[in-house]
Amino acid sequence: MQKLRAVAVAVIATFVVTAGASAQEMRNFDNSWFWGFKSGINTFTVPGRGNTSTVDMGVDWLITRTKGGLYVSGNQSIFERDITVFDNGAATNRTVRINDLRRITLAGVAFPKHFGGITPYAGLGYTIAVLGDARVFVDSTTSFPSNAFLDEVESHRSRSAVVGMGGIQIQTMRFAIFAQETLVPSNPSFLFSSVLSFFEFGLRWNFGSSIERE
Repeated sequence: MQKLRAVAVAVIATFVVTAGASAQEMRNFDNSWFWGFKSGINTFTVPGRGNTSTVDMGVDWLITRTKGGLYVSGNQSIFERDITVFDNGAATNRTVRINDLRRITLAGVAFPKHFGGITPYAGLGYTIAVLGDARVFVDSTTSFPSNAFLDEVESHRSRSAVVGMGGIQIQTMRFAIFAQETLVPSNPSFLFSSVLSFFEFGLRWNFGSSIERE
């Protein structure tokens, strides 16, 4: 996964050279409507199993003004992991197999300064995350889980949270590449109780103005 980050940094460094410092790039950024595709790494701690990383992919939508904008995205991480969950009723640990993670994120973003075609940005928003499936394993050494435990696992399969993000977009004409990091704080009522970190990079295309022109 570290190699993937290194590749993203190398690609961005290449575009920094070509982005230039012309005002033309700002005319293709301010008051614009971008659609993008992204991929990256989802890093989290699996209860009872330690740290792990998976591939994450998605699409996003960025509406810009001069100093700020609106960001919307949909993501899916594809994986299968076994986690350990404590069953209070049976006073024992149980293994739960979980699959995939889907997210929808809405955030306000700020663009403090442009450096030619290079635009750093930061944002604060809200995300809803849902695990695709959560199956409780039963073996000969433990009793069958109670309905209360099964309901608890199901209720801990989804969560919502305030998120922070920061990134950089490098633009040439209407085409841009970007890299960003999104952090979701820890929550003990989610099957992944640790901080979730999403490092993403991708491509965006300016589809036109986000304001109505006379």
